[in-house]
Amino acid sequence: MKFRSTHSLPLLLAALLLSFLAGCSSATAHKNPAVDLAKFKRYYVEHRLTDDRKLDELIVADLRRRGLEASFGPITMMPDNTEVLITYEDRWTWDFHNYLIELSIQVRDVRKEKLIAMGHTRHPGPFSKEPSAMIGKVLNSIFNQ
Repeated sequence: MKFRSTHSLPLLLAALLLSFLAGCSSATAHKNPAVDLAKFKRYYVEHRLTDDRKLDELIVADLRRRGLEASFGPITMMPDNTEVLITYEDRWTWDFHNYLIELSIQVRDVRKEKLIAMGHTRHPGPFSKEPSAMIGKVLNSIFNQ
């Protein structure tokens, strides 16, 4: 393949290198189409005993930015007026520092005791994302924003 400009080849190589180094980041969500998430206002995020990075607090902060009433703690402390229970699973890895590589969030209707939505993101590669950015990505996919 012949390039007409001497500047095209370095730009092409730089673009390929950046796409390789960025890794494949993805966010997916599955929702019950019969459930309108907009009708729920009060959320509770169950604190995981193994979570020493305070992801529950970050999830609550994101929900509050969306105008929702949200709190967190052990499941035994869930307020009676809670409409939605959020649970999460996180996976961390080490690559010169610890970082969040994978996050799954499950959304359950408290009254019906049913899973109504779930979201997942995975961000492998040498450039880690802040946990709050990954939480926002998952919740955006769940709430379609």
